[in-house]
Amino acid sequence: MPAIHTLGPRETDSYLAAQGLTDEDPVYQHFSIQLHHDFSSIYENLGNYHGDYFLVPVGYQGPAGDTWTSQHYAHWQELIIKKTWSTKTMEMLLVENTEQSNSKSVSHRTTKTLLQEFAEQNDLPVQIDYVPAKPLAADAFLSGNYQYAIFSQNAEKKLQQHHRILARFQPEMIWCLYQIKS
Repeated sequence: MPAIHTLGPRETDSYLAAQGLTDEDPVYQHFSIQLHHDFSSIYENLGNYHGDYFLVPVGYQGPAGDTWTSQHYAHWQELIIKKTWSTKTMEMLLVENTEQSNSKSVSHRTTKTLLQEFAEQNDLPVQIDYVPAKPLAADAFLSGNYQYAIFSQNAEKKLQQHHRILARFQPEMIWCLYQIKS
């Protein structure tokens, strides 16, 4: 049975999109979902996944400055678009640790614009460290070393009294499901 390769952990929008696909579309109902630490490793190992599927948001931005568009063109001979659709992301939170004043922030690359806009509007310097998934931004923020972060709302229950929610966001995302050529 084919697998759908996408970003993990289970708390990511990618996993929720893959789960929605296997729950709602009879064509993909019996597919397994294989979670990866980052999208880059999936792109690098496409040759190991012949016949499987790859789910990626078109908002993808990789650690080397690559994007969905650049990867789409780089791998056009290995990937076939099978389906595209849009869904709202999980609600995202911009949070502050009021016990920290180091201007350090943690974010996924795709949400850096939201963080930078906040910093500019409030005339705040921010130094941004990037992680491959929003749940990892939540984990890093909750460790106490960061003043600001953006991560998905499903981590809100882990916030403490000295954490303050500054803004909430819930944009739409377009998803691209590829089949990896045999």
